[in-house]
Amino acid sequence: MDEELHEELQFHIDMQARKNQRNESNTIEAKRQARLEFGSVVRATEECREERGISSIEIAASDLRFALRMLRKSPGFAAVAILTLALGIGANTAIFSVINSVLLSNLPVRNPQQLVFLTNPDEQGFEIGFGDGDRDFVTYPEFQQLERNNQVFSGLLAASNFTSRIPVELQTSDSGNNAPAHVSLISGSYFSVLGVTPILGRAFGTEVDKLRDANPVAVISYAFWRERFGGASDVIGRRIRVLNTSYEVVGVAPPRFHGETVGANPDIWVPLTMQSESFPGHDYLSQEANPFRKAEWLQAMGRLKPGITLAQAKASIEVEFHQMMEAQTGGMSAQDKRQFLNQHLAVTPGSHGASTLRGDFGKPLQILMVVVGLVLLIACANIANILLARSAARQKEISIRVALGAGGPRLFRQVLTESILLAAIGGAVGLLLGRWADVALLRMVSSTSNQVRLDLHPDSTILAFTLGVSLLTGILFGLAPALQATHVDLNSVLKGTSRSVAGTTARSGGVPSGKILVIAQVALSLSLLVVAGLFVRSFRNLSETQLGYDRDHLLEFFVDPLSYGYHPTEIPALDQSILLRIDAIPGVAGATLIDNPLMSGRDSNSPVTIEGQKPSPGDDAHARWAMVGPNFFSTTGIPILEGREITDGDSGNGQRVGVINQTMARKFFPHSNPVGQRAFVHTTSGQAPFIIVGVVQDSKQHSAKEKALPRFYVPYFNPIGNDWTAGAAIIVRTAGDPSSFLSAIRSVVKQAAPNLPTVAMETMNQR
Repeated sequence: MDEELHEELQFHIDMQARKNQRNESNTIEAKRQARLEFGSVVRATEECREERGISSIEIAASDLRFALRMLRKSPGFAAVAILTLALGIGANTAIFSVINSVLLSNLPVRNPQQLVFLTNPDEQGFEIGFGDGDRDFVTYPEFQQLERNNQVFSGLLAASNFTSRIPVELQTSDSGNNAPAHVSLISGSYFSVLGVTPILGRAFGTEVDKLRDANPVAVISYAFWRERFGGASDVIGRRIRVLNTSYEVVGVAPPRFHGETVGANPDIWVPLTMQSESFPGHDYLSQEANPFRKAEWLQAMGRLKPGITLAQAKASIEVEFHQMMEAQTGGMSAQDKRQFLNQHLAVTPGSHGASTLRGDFGKPLQILMVVVGLVLLIACANIANILLARSAARQKEISIRVALGAGGPRLFRQVLTESILLAAIGGAVGLLLGRWADVALLRMVSSTSNQVRLDLHPDSTILAFTLGVSLLTGILFGLAPALQATHVDLNSVLKGTSRSVAGTTARSGGVPSGKILVIAQVALSLSLLVVAGLFVRSFRNLSETQLGYDRDHLLEFFVDPLSYGYHPTEIPALDQSILLRIDAIPGVAGATLIDNPLMSGRDSNSPVTIEGQKPSPGDDAHARWAMVGPNFFSTTGIPILEGREITDGDSGNGQRVGVINQTMARKFFPHSNPVGQRAFVHTTSGQAPFIIVGVVQDSKQHSAKEKALPRFYVPYFNPIGNDWTAGAAIIVRTAGDPSSFLSAIRSVVKQAAPNLPTVAMETMNQR
């Protein structure tokens, strides 16, 4: 086809030459004049090709080959530009991957837009008794009743709103194949409501809800199957031991499915009816006759029936839940009944799943996205400036191409192709760097006791984002050089009088392109400094937040003897032995313990009443609480404002004492001294009274961002509401750098409890 086109163009030139020859005696002059009148054969050829639509791919391929040759000619420039772009694009990809996982992505289930939460998707924990307002969790009997009576959902599911990290043993010839795994308790309807089908085996169904402790079956995650079973195809039917119960593996979940809670990523799902086997010593499944003692611990979700709107579901559930609450008010006082009936289920969209990470990291992630976006824009301006400077060396080359007939659009396309190729290579490298950065970012925000587990593997969304950013980046920094190439002063260049391109304008009469880019870099840099300064200040404020205790010389680690074969009756003596041995280490200033680790996101909440007081209507009579060891306040450095702290004399003697914080003192005792007064806490073990012996300064237990809440502390070693089955965090104060005591502490823990694995420790500053 090119030969035909060439022949046709030559025919037109020859015809013009014949016309000219009639007026000219010189044949050579007639042909020269014909070529001048016809113009550039190269340009005419390109225009004809474009008109026929046959050369777009060829031209693009030619431009790409030329761009590759230009990069090979300048390897130093290419390496610097690619690395700069890779860092900028990689940072954007890394942050977007986390934002996508935490804030944007739908659950990888069937029709996620049909899912709704009946409980609070932003909370995790465990609550005893009742409050008022929207409920965070539901009890198991409440879930069963909702499941039976609902009119608006095609199915309901329940799941423990936390995962337990407990030892799991593969029952094989390898007796040492024992390591902690994250286990989640779920209803039999879980997989069917979500619409998740295992890639191997099957999911258990509602048959497991009929009998308690009679269905030891498990579905394992894809990652657990690959890591612990080596991806064995015969995994179905094999057995794993979770605590003291042997479970049969019946299915393997799909690779992208990680449960209903973003960041939890369970390794194993077992039936809710196996709760007493997973949490020995507790019965969270039975209906508690006393509403003050019921355990709220389940996340509930539903799938809307076709045609049912969110508003209709809210109205229906409100009526049904109110009837359920009304049936439990027998024998209540008017005050308690009013508060009890003020509970609601907030029906909210569930397509994104549950997550506490959104509240913790949503705004910081958005700020980081702005920061890395500005960094990328600065990189674009910098590379554009370099390309403009390099254009000076290419002026003659471009001028010759113009003289040979290359048009402005072709030159624009050629130079822009070089920029987009640079950005594409930088994007590919940036994708790899972004993956590495994601791993590092998760390690930064995780702690030993509170791991953040996100699936950040590149998917179609991440790849599309990286591709889009790379393309946009290439256009941004390639636009000025491409425009510059179309405005070359041909006469000046060929005469050797042209100036540096960096000092010329992108369009005649305008501001020099180089100066525009320098101004843009300065403006973007100043913006980046402002945003980064705000981010650093926020981070500094958070890191310098007064926690209420001296964290500089504290370290903490968690022990869970029950999970490693110790009987509940052995645990108090074992814990005390560990504390005594640690106390004896030279340089240790004190050792104590607490049931929920500090800054772990875990907390306990229960109704509290004060002897002789009648709560006002609408008052929230709840308080956070913790079980602590002797000398907890002196060890942690929490100041005692009134009275005394909990000591060895309060352990195991049946003396029910407690210490409250100043917020609780202000709330419940605004006009009197709380020391010596009696309070009642409602737990699953009943109504436990305690005498207040001290008031301490407010401190942060759940997280550094929590507001001051009423809180009380009771002795860990006094068996009032404590069966010692949930483990405890050991807190150690040292005279010097806490990290220098790690090996000595591990050694004495191993001596006291040989069956415990090597404990993972963190200083409080690492939290």
